[in-house]
Amino acid sequence: MDVAIDVTKNLLDQFSHYLRLIPEGGNFIIHPDIGTNNATVRYVTFPGELELYHFGLTQFKVPINMRSVNPPDTEWFIIHINLSNIRQEKVVNGSTITFQKYLPIGLLLYGPNLVVDTLIPPGVDAEVATIRFSKQFLQTYFSGVSEVIDVNRNIVFEDLDQNLESLFLRALETIDRKLECHLRVLKFLQAFFEKTQRHDQSAELEDIHPDDLKGIFKVSAILRNPLQNDAPSLQELAQQANMGVTKFKTTFKKVFGKPPMEYRNRIRMEFAHEELIHQRQTPTEVSYRLGYSHPSNFTAAYKKYFGKLPSAH
Repeated sequence: MDVAIDVTKNLLDQFSHYLRLIPEGGNFIIHPDIGTNNATVRYVTFPGELELYHFGLTQFKVPINMRSVNPPDTEWFIIHINLSNIRQEKVVNGSTITFQKYLPIGLLLYGPNLVVDTLIPPGVDAEVATIRFSKQFLQTYFSGVSEVIDVNRNIVFEDLDQNLESLFLRALETIDRKLECHLRVLKFLQAFFEKTQRHDQSAELEDIHPDDLKGIFKVSAILRNPLQNDAPSLQELAQQANMGVTKFKTTFKKVFGKPPMEYRNRIRMEFAHEELIHQRQTPTEVSYRLGYSHPSNFTAAYKKYFGKLPSAH
């Protein structure tokens, strides 16, 4: 299915056409011929040209080829958030990137003069959310738009870190309580803009050679697989990134905000947390899937990370 999205226009109207959304109780259901799980699409508008969309977890029954376009003279921006653990391939103005949680591109801000092509294959989990806002919204809350984001930059990527994810999930939890949801979306946006400003004001990433950045992203793909139990050593990772160990550790932390093994541990612990809270696996099953020699070792690691036992869920 070919899907064409114009960022300057109401997204719900466009997705209603392509996904054949069925109204139900103030929300919408993706047509069962297109997606599974009777997946719900929730949508709410707030004052000042601010909109929130949540596309519930589904598996599409047909491949989705989606092209999103934001013209050069746009007055609109969207923040696109991947909430599933499945990566998406996106072609951004001709360059291919991987879009996945807990990466610097776990959040994408679409700016002007942008064309994004996304292929979502059938039979894989897909859950995304989108915040759409205008320059008028920015002018309502900030004295100068340029102080918040670079309005001429066509794409900005950020890590969906634990703080941002927590703030955003709280907003989704209150989507049926508009006033509270509005407050939480604003808190999320404030944290997001503060983070992008810190990066914009820092020359750290700009100082990284493109080849080194490419090497770091290549290696991160290995570390972000929670079920790869035989992760390479720091020396092996550095070699794959074509760097010395010291430079690799320093560069990795600049990009991801954490040392390589702390980053890997976070991915694994977050995976375990998701499995447990949704009761997809028992603590013992998770421990063996993650390669722990004994469940007690997993219990200790989980408690150290979350401050509570796996059995607490």
